[in-house]
Amino acid sequence: MAAETPPDKPQDLTGLSLEQLLHEDITSINVLGSHTHLTHEFMVGYRYMYMDMAHNQDGTRDVSQQEVLARYPVVHTSMEMQMHMAEAMYAPADWATVMAMVPYEVNEMHHLERNGERPTANSSGLGDLSFMGLFNVLGNPSGKGQRLVLNAGFTAPTGAIDATGSGKQLEYSMQLGSGTWDILPGVTYLGESDLLSWGAQVMGTVRFGRNDRDYRLGDRYRLSAWSQLKVADWFGPSARLDWHAWGKIHGADPGMDPNRNPAFDATKQYGERLDFILGLNFYVPEGLLKGSRFSLEGGVPVYQNLGGPTIGVDWLITVGWNYTFR
Repeated sequence: MAAETPPDKPQDLTGLSLEQLLHEDITSINVLGSHTHLTHEFMVGYRYMYMDMAHNQDGTRDVSQQEVLARYPVVHTSMEMQMHMAEAMYAPADWATVMAMVPYEVNEMHHLERNGERPTANSSGLGDLSFMGLFNVLGNPSGKGQRLVLNAGFTAPTGAIDATGSGKQLEYSMQLGSGTWDILPGVTYLGESDLLSWGAQVMGTVRFGRNDRDYRLGDRYRLSAWSQLKVADWFGPSARLDWHAWGKIHGADPGMDPNRNPAFDATKQYGERLDFILGLNFYVPEGLLKGSRFSLEGGVPVYQNLGGPTIGVDWLITVGWNYTFR
């Protein structure tokens, strides 16, 4: 006859040990596809991302609103970008994990016109859905040490590319999707010891064809490197460097006049940025919420080089929660 669970030792409903939880969630919450799971494990999560932009740049040089207005009839004074991201992961085997991400975006852009008017534009809605497979090709996925993971995914063009304000097409950066099917190739390196975890990832977004507005966004590239200290079984601070680069738009939206607004000029929508980001990660090792991780990341750009004049990032923050179970 099978022994019953003692009343003073509640059954572990997650089926996961604390060691497994800490091992599988040692990466930054805001690096796409940077951790895997073991066979038959599930993860569900939510992230809120906010980015604040309140200055204009041309290359690496800050430019004043007056400088932009001398060349264009409108200048962007600030912009706020928000994203709510729901995500799910499942591991059919130790060496393979699949994931899906559903974004909802909220954008607000403030303008100043030569005549003194200050219009505000808004766009919100579903973004492009993302799907990815993560495949462990080197190292033991269930133990400490070093591992190499291949990333292979794609995005579906579910985000709108026809967002308007006052009956006119909004800027490229205010649109909610790319309008094209894009692939997401990448490779992730992970390392772990008893007190420290670290990693790096190279990820690309490669686009094909042209969308219904007769353009294709530029390809994007991202390189991230991070480290996290295991202070306790419930807490670990982290630090990360995050480099982004994006190319010029191919083609152009016929509803955007590049002589009126610099953000309408397809040839100027390129750049690169390096962010320095610090994080706090909290784990729930026991109780009803065992398997949960709460994370907070915030950072600032330490380098920006933008095709401009265009609005630049001042700071960003991410708050997230995920729950792992089987």
